Amino acid sequence: MPAAALVATVATGASAAPVWTGDFETGDLSQWNTSLNGEHISVVTSPVLQGTRAGQIQLTNDAVWPGNGIKRVELNHKPAAGRTAEGAQTYFAWSFYLPEALAADPPTQIGYWESDGSYMQVMSFEVVGQNISFATRKPANKVHWQANGAVTPGVWHRIALHVKWSTNPSQGSVDVWFDGEQVVTAGQAQTLADGNPHFTQLGLLRNPSEFTDSPILILDDAVEGDTLEDVRPALPSSGEGGAGGAGGGGTGGGDNTGGAGGAGGATSGSGGAVGGTTTGSATSTSSAATSGAATTGTGAGTGGADEGADEEGDEGGCSCRAAGSPAAPTPLALAGLAVALAFVRRRARR
Repeated sequence: MPAAALVATVATGASAAPVWTGDFETGDLSQWNTSLNGEHISVVTSPVLQGTRAGQIQLTNDAVWPGNGIKRVELNHKPAAGRTAEGAQTYFAWSFYLPEALAADPPTQIGYWESDGSYMQVMSFEVVGQNISFATRKPANKVHWQANGAVTPGVWHRIALHVKWSTNPSQGSVDVWFDGEQVVTAGQAQTLADGNPHFTQLGLLRNPSEFTDSPILILDDAVEGDTLEDVRPALPSSGEGGAGGAGGGGTGGGDNTGGAGGAGGATSGSGGAVGGTTTGSATSTSSAATSGAATTGTGAGTGGADEGADEEGDEGGCSCRAAGSPAAPTPLALAGLAVALAFVRRRARR
């Protein structure tokens, strides 16, 4: 068979695969670069969106990050070298499930991107109650989208991003999809804080404040890719209702790439999310906290990116705090993924 015909035959019905996957199917946190306060992270078997496992993150009042008092439990993914360089483009998506609605106060960041080394946040998603919003930080804090009542507890949701990376705000832009619907189109922003690589952190983050709740967030099917198709912005039809019911035991985890394994121990959640054995975690030292820049665009808010970096910061850094909560949970306040023959989608249900 001629080579061209072979290519056409093999390529039919195939598509490029994600360049990175964080779906916990390994049974541990080894797909992720680091974890922050990883003793609060476990791999669970219910609820899951795809495959047989997902990651459970639980934020408690004592999950304090040294040096700045921020309360945070997160997983860190760093794209490969050059993938967030000037002019590069990244597609990234992940799914999340909340057994119960998050508090209206304090507000909670569930995912953001920031610069490595200098730890300046460039974009962030924040949830206040059942309301969600997306903002970029540079050249000024700007809310590009907000949706009241969109984050329904007990239901899987999916966020997808297409980022054009640039230190020039006229060249950088972000597209955002929520549950398969495009909600931000070519939102202009300075998407690179500086010339450093940029990374993402997913989980739960709050400002230094005392709280009595202990929210749980389930993560699944995180992917980085070169096209929108790679990262699948829409939820699978089987994931619309989530998996509530009985929780499954979590699986044991080995050392997390980039750091020492965290202490084991069973954790349990609520609303159908039952944790298993806590997997390993990597600890970083500190990060710079920020406050301040006025919000532009739709909705008022506080917060923004600090131009400085904490001297103790390293790969677990975070340059921003979750913003202070308004008196009512609306509007939201914000502080902060040649098709080759070797790549064939491996998304069949396992």
